[in-house]
Amino acid sequence: MLIHESVLAATRHHRERIALIDEHGDTLTYGELGRRVEAMAAVIDAAAPAGAPVAVHSRKSAATITAMLAVLRAGRAYLPVDPSAPAQRRQWILEQAGAKLLLSDVALDPADLDLPLLLTADIMSAYSSVHSGQMWKPPRVGLDDIAYILYTSGSTGQPKGVVITHRNALAFVSWAARTLPLRPGDQVAVHAPLHFDVSVYDVYVGLSAGATVHPIAERTMLFPQALLDLLTRRRITHLYAVPSALTSLVVRSSLTSGGLPDLRQILYAGEEFQPTPLAALMAAARNAIVTNLYGPIETNVVTQWTLDGPPRPDRRIPLGRPIDTVVLGLRGDDGRLSLHGPAEGEILVAGECVTPGYLHRPELTDGVVVMLDGQRFYRTGDFARRDENGVLHMLGRRDFMIKTRGYRVELGDVEAAIDGHPQVAEVAVVAVPDPLLTHRLHAVVVAAGPVTQDLAGDVLGYCRQRLPAYMVPGQVHVVDDLPRTSTGKISRQLLADLIATGKEPTP
Repeated sequence: MLIHESVLAATRHHRERIALIDEHGDTLTYGELGRRVEAMAAVIDAAAPAGAPVAVHSRKSAATITAMLAVLRAGRAYLPVDPSAPAQRRQWILEQAGAKLLLSDVALDPADLDLPLLLTADIMSAYSSVHSGQMWKPPRVGLDDIAYILYTSGSTGQPKGVVITHRNALAFVSWAARTLPLRPGDQVAVHAPLHFDVSVYDVYVGLSAGATVHPIAERTMLFPQALLDLLTRRRITHLYAVPSALTSLVVRSSLTSGGLPDLRQILYAGEEFQPTPLAALMAAARNAIVTNLYGPIETNVVTQWTLDGPPRPDRRIPLGRPIDTVVLGLRGDDGRLSLHGPAEGEILVAGECVTPGYLHRPELTDGVVVMLDGQRFYRTGDFARRDENGVLHMLGRRDFMIKTRGYRVELGDVEAAIDGHPQVAEVAVVAVPDPLLTHRLHAVVVAAGPVTQDLAGDVLGYCRQRLPAYMVPGQVHVVDDLPRTSTGKISRQLLADLIATGKEPTP
């Protein structure tokens, strides 16, 4: 079954169970979800041209998730549009994708749109008037049809649309349902934005299993204390988020050791998790199994590492081993691809999880796809080392490896060292171009508690005791918080731009 078909099967098997709980505590049963999906799908099928993606204003709500499922049921691909993105960026995405219809659970300014808008609240009445009791038959959908399109930042300054087919989506969801299963009664938080691939697990694995899914409102995510209150009040059992958000929960809320006893599973992805806040989170959620998942948006998850205990300071968490549905190789500087044994190089991925490419951008697709040994591999741009046990260890992204003073430096290694400082709650290290040194390193840190001393100077001294001189940052900036992207990750580019222009790196 395709991913939406599994959810629709669950709506028949778990009719009276709660499927979704909205931000205000309003509930939607599985039976109601199934009926609404069918109603929306019939209207979408009548209103949206075949072959054109249907845009969905991706504010996190039960209505938005229902709309996503309905688009799939109608045989169309959905395009989640970040509601916090600037209007010009949203319009560019809609035009580039060729969307002809926009669904939203809230009224939008007509001046902000250039295509028809359909409010989800109006769909039931529209369904009644259009179909007047006639049976509706959904279009046939194939594995290689597009399921959804996720736009991500592009190196040219224009976002690029990553095409995810039903085959791609099913490869991940099927693996996750086997390996990280959910069940009826589980309380699953949807922390990640719906235009981010992390939310695919929460929505499709959760709803296919008969779990109760809680879309967390964007405003709740902005305040760690509000997030903590929701997690405890709703007794959330499963949480999947980026490390930056989880670090903020540890550092900027009243979370204490043992404070999240209901959590049974914590998944994280998208960036490295520094050991100190990760250990604190594990102390708060003592009953939770914690797993590091790695994979770019073009492939979703390709490696997995479950921690057997709190990590040691100054040690980077492994990426783990490839999951059983992918072929993962390391390509060295000599161009040779290593699939087994100790090796080092760029991570290349093949398998049914790999995107067919970027929407209407064949030149970009050609730049990241390579044929090796008769297989189509996606070049991740990430570099890793495989040890003698087959475990992958991140060396860094191509853009996280920089030259300074003639040496190659991985910024993650510097961050890992600084994270061991007892008064540092969070850290980001950025490289700013310098005509004499090639790059100058700057560390931006968030203090763990009140700053009672010269924390910047103390961090520099701490680095000098633990790092080679060429890896010691030239300057340390102490800030109240780190700026984030719309998906919750640390915005290192913004930090670097601020520092390069002489501005203080405050969010």
